Amino acid sequence: MILVKSALAQNGFRIEGKLHNATPMRLILAQHFGGELMPIDTAVVGQDGRFVWEDTHTIPAGMCRIIGIGRGLDIVVADSQRFSFEADIKDVIGTIRFQNSTENTQFFDYQRQVRVRYQKALIFRKQTNIKDDNDPRWKARFEELNEEIKYYVDSLYVKQPESFVIRFLKSYQEPKRPILPIKKWTAKDSLYLQSYIRAHYFENSFLSDERMIYTPTVPARITRFWKNIEKLPSSELIKTIENVIGQTQGTVELRKFVVGKVANDTEFASTAALDSLYSYIIEKYVTHEPSLWDASTLQKVKEIKQIKDRVSLNKTFPELILVDTLNRQIALNEINSDYTLLFFYDPGCSHCREQTPKLTKLAKQYPEKLKVFAVSLDAEEKTWKEFIKDFRTETFVNVRDASRKIEFDKLGVYHYPTLYLLDRQKKIVARWLSLSQLESYLLN
Repeated sequence: MILVKSALAQNGFRIEGKLHNATPMRLILAQHFGGELMPIDTAVVGQDGRFVWEDTHTIPAGMCRIIGIGRGLDIVVADSQRFSFEADIKDVIGTIRFQNSTENTQFFDYQRQVRVRYQKALIFRKQTNIKDDNDPRWKARFEELNEEIKYYVDSLYVKQPESFVIRFLKSYQEPKRPILPIKKWTAKDSLYLQSYIRAHYFENSFLSDERMIYTPTVPARITRFWKNIEKLPSSELIKTIENVIGQTQGTVELRKFVVGKVANDTEFASTAALDSLYSYIIEKYVTHEPSLWDASTLQKVKEIKQIKDRVSLNKTFPELILVDTLNRQIALNEINSDYTLLFFYDPGCSHCREQTPKLTKLAKQYPEKLKVFAVSLDAEEKTWKEFIKDFRTETFVNVRDASRKIEFDKLGVYHYPTLYLLDRQKKIVARWLSLSQLESYLLN
């Protein structure tokens, strides 16, 4: 049995550590994945400072973090997954040394190089009596420091372009901007620069390398990129996202992360451009690439499509017949107003309680134009009536589902509050709105 166990262990990972001057404590080994930390194993530091993480399975090649040492210590677990290290807890970066892990040796050599350069910069700051971070001399010196570090990483990359740890270090670098001719800046130049940056934003991210999903840098860059482009026109948005997803060809988890990130943020988007993008990427990268996705994801996508079809723009909202505070039946299509705002909320939801006063104020500004059909998702009568009284929503058409039979999720009510704007014929003008977007619609 011992021989079998030993053979299995050789196929897995084993990371041994020794921390000098450390007290007994628990350390968690976690892996970076998609911008999160996923716990892998736990070890207890003994009286002698030793600890071990071990399993018969390997870890996907990438970056891991030791939680419990300072604010967390990142290490490389990639080509080598059976290694050891020693360090002094008082100065881990300065003292850590590895056995059987060239990549970690390179990674911490890099960190020590950065530290030395930064300390020199601080000496310069003290000698020149710089007090303000905005001082041009400090900005210039800091720029020089960044260039030195960049040159150091680039020189390593030239020698080892396939090395994971060097690709990881390079992924911190921003793409180089084009140098435009010196002349008066025009709107055309600005648009060109924005387009160029979008096209080259992932220049140093190696999106065709699956290992990059197991880093903190690339998922964070994808998230920042998405936030910066989500307001683009539909055609430009689709073109830009398609370019990014195209770079993930050959990966699985990295491709799923990019597609999933965009899909999750657009599945109940309030603009037509984001709605078009959602439909496009689901059709092309989920429906036509089913092998990438598990059954639950494919089922969820199918359900979302059914919901979006049910409450699509310019379509009449499904009939709702609910009861008011006097226990009378009230039908949505009986509301007589230029616009009806469907306001789905939960009386106990903190965000709903925060937004309701803003909505009551807005409704008072447009009494001839807008009526609020406020649907409580909590069918409990007492709680509901207390909310109406506390938040003074008596001017709303306050209703609830006393029968508790309506499946509100099938009407696209996933978040609280959910807002739909309907025209006089109860056709959907806008869906999944924020209050600021609603005001813009009413003003126009």
